[in-house]
Amino acid sequence: MSFSVHTYDRSLLEGMIALYDVETSGEPHIAPLTPERFLELVEPKPYFDPAGLFVAQERGQVVGWVHACVAPATEPWHDPQRRAASIRVLVYPGDRLPIGAALVSEATAWLRQSGHQELEAGSCRSGYPFYRGLWMGGEPMVPATMPHVHLAFDVAGYKLNAESVFMVAQFASPPKGSASVPLELVESPVAMVHMGMRESWTGFAPMHVRALLAGAEVGSLGWVLLPHVAERLGAPCVNIWSLGVQEPHRRKGIASALVAHALARGHALGARFASVGTQLWNAAAHATYARFGFRGHRLLAERVLKLGEMRPEP
Repeated sequence: MSFSVHTYDRSLLEGMIALYDVETSGEPHIAPLTPERFLELVEPKPYFDPAGLFVAQERGQVVGWVHACVAPATEPWHDPQRRAASIRVLVYPGDRLPIGAALVSEATAWLRQSGHQELEAGSCRSGYPFYRGLWMGGEPMVPATMPHVHLAFDVAGYKLNAESVFMVAQFASPPKGSASVPLELVESPVAMVHMGMRESWTGFAPMHVRALLAGAEVGSLGWVLLPHVAERLGAPCVNIWSLGVQEPHRRKGIASALVAHALARGHALGARFASVGTQLWNAAAHATYARFGFRGHRLLAERVLKLGEMRPEP
């Protein structure tokens, strides 16, 4: 092969960033990277391991890279002691499958040394230790518009495990929404219940909104302002990364009131775009978001490799 694969060092960073920005330029909800942004938001995390970041070079030029990690789970309901082995980003030109396949092979071999029996790729199961807020909102998975990335994973045996829809909206004025019951909406910074959650939000300030009815919580929403996507969208984006209403209190406009509150808060901070990722089957959520002008923008997918099911090499 005409290219070689190396582990990360900072001398490769400018080439990595240049390739990343070219390969993601068609996706307005993936923020451009800069070397400074990488050094501020990615590399300083305590579980960043340069040995798991592989860079392909050809005639002195970076032609692909893949970021694998063994990192703590990130969501509040996750066991803070649990670590997952995953590939978070794969970047290579769409017409150079051998580069993508070689990078995934290197990352997979490195992850196997961790002893994990399941390896994730762009997965939501263990959360988002890297690129949260930079790549497809607060729940970064791999868009279906990057078929060459999916193909490289599939060649390595990573199978589709879950899909979601990424919805987007544009709004020039603060939207309105109200519930049919007297709600009190209480907003506060998100409580970072463990290190994995705190580190996953490095560089961002996610907020939590509680819907109270007669003093009791009946629903909640998480939102965050994404400033870096403004470089492609033209303005910041407010991302909704969690929404829930307790079963006895549904169909009373509570979800709409929460969404309207988050979008209005984002608008006051300069956002003119909004995004959310939600499960394909969640028709009730789709209907709520549609009331605010959200439309389906991308299908997102995660992949998992179960090592016990790997095909033997010829």
